[in-house]
Amino acid sequence: MVALIVRKMKKIYFKNWELTVDFNITKGTYEKTAYGGSDICRCNYCKNFSDNKDNIYPDEIKLLFEDLGIDYKKECEVWHYYNDELGYHCYSGWFHFKGLFQDKNYVSQTHEICPIIDLVPINENFSIGFSENNQLTFFEDKESLVQVEFSVKTKWTIDKSLESY
Repeated sequence: MVALIVRKMKKIYFKNWELTVDFNITKGTYEKTAYGGSDICRCNYCKNFSDNKDNIYPDEIKLLFEDLGIDYKKECEVWHYYNDELGYHCYSGWFHFKGLFQDKNYVSQTHEICPIIDLVPINENFSIGFSENNQLTFFEDKESLVQVEFSVKTKWTIDKSLESY
């Protein structure tokens, strides 16, 4: 007898995107992952990002991630890229989910290493976009991954003496 494995794909509509996610694989992958990228890195910027995770993501993004099976506390990658004139620290990063998306992937240009994504603002401090990419992922099977890219501005909340400009 041959066992037939049927994966249930879940459709989610968010802004102009139709996201199709294999919820069980995505959730299972994040459950097996102990830490996010900023928790492993010991640089001060990552320590600050990690300290701010509960405040960085708007509620609608936390709900989206919950629907996708993504643990918002376990980003694959994050980096600090500048401080703005208002004193915010600006970061970018990404997550993945198993599935696909429809609509614009917001690739504005292709860099020699990876595509550059035009992100859609959710509020004045947070933007998001989706692309077909599988860089630095927690997933063992890198096929059919959607990279959820974000950009965020946040204040410095850890020891002020650790802040760099």
